[in-house]
Amino acid sequence: YIDSLIREYKAGKVEEARFKAIRVPMGIYEQRTNGTYMVRVRCSGGYIAPMQLKAVAEVALRDEIPYLHVTTRQEIQLHYADLGKVKEIFTSLQRVELGTKGGGGNTIRNIMADEQAGIDSREVFDIYPYYSDLTTFLIAQNDSFTLPRKLKIAFSISEELPGYAVVNDLGFIPRIVDGERGFRVYLGGSVASRPTLGWLIHNFVPEKDFLRVAIAVKRFFSENGNRKNRHKARIRHIFYKLGAEETIRLYQTYFEAAKSEPELDYVPGTYRVTNTTPAGVPVAAGDEKAFRLWKLRYATAQKQAGYYAVILPLQHGNLTPDVLLKIAGFAEGFGNDVIRFTPASIFSSGTFPKPG
Repeated sequence: YIDSLIREYKAGKVEEARFKAIRVPMGIYEQRTNGTYMVRVRCSGGYIAPMQLKAVAEVALRDEIPYLHVTTRQEIQLHYADLGKVKEIFTSLQRVELGTKGGGGNTIRNIMADEQAGIDSREVFDIYPYYSDLTTFLIAQNDSFTLPRKLKIAFSISEELPGYAVVNDLGFIPRIVDGERGFRVYLGGSVASRPTLGWLIHNFVPEKDFLRVAIAVKRFFSENGNRKNRHKARIRHIFYKLGAEETIRLYQTYFEAAKSEPELDYVPGTYRVTNTTPAGVPVAAGDEKAFRLWKLRYATAQKQAGYYAVILPLQHGNLTPDVLLKIAGFAEGFGNDVIRFTPASIFSSGTFPKPG
């Protein structure tokens, strides 16, 4: 469909406004250089397998895309892509189970998760199945793309580290109560120009009702969000207008309604993770002080004894396709679950190329 739409747009048969309304929710944004577009690739929780990262790099090299950018919502963007090559980009991404749907517009945006999930000793349980399943569940629904404004969802790994969950529209913090898994849930958080911590709507919701919370929030937002003024369309503005007590009471009516839908019972999916330790070549002895400083800054011990997570700082969040390909090739030897994009980037001097 996107290919025929692009052809009609280039032939002048589709107006700019209609083209934009369709392409933006598909993660395609126009850039300042005429005829070039940014393609935003969804990476739930920052997860991307090395073979997927390799495919993204190969697409960028093939289509002469000068650089890629890791976003503050843990996605990766291909910059200055030719509009005529978007179909090929989509096809290549789909071959490795990557997509761009929900990359922009009034949609369910990329679901964030603490990048230490699965490796931090402070986590309550691994949240990977939950944010992965929730992404698949919500993106398949048409009404996820007709919201009053974007809906941002995030997961933290514990009450000790609540950050992600309390500053997004909908946030989940894992808890175990009486041996049962579930979540503490926050609503209406934001880090916009008027930062707001989310309001607590569930101190504990059992795992079984996990999807019901998301569906209830989406329906609540769709029917009560401001569709006339986009500057007041986010969930926090419902709290500002109605007050916390009334807003939470109103949300609860949607949650109670969702309880009557047995198909929303949730059971976590199972995921096959492969981790290996490739044969390595010892690095020649160097500056021991410099190594200790590097380790202090960029290496963190995991809860798995003897293993470390290593941060690769990116210049303004950017990197070139050839460097990305090398990173993917190196990481491939360690397994399929070894890379997470983080919301932060390390700033340093330098520039990245642009067309022309």
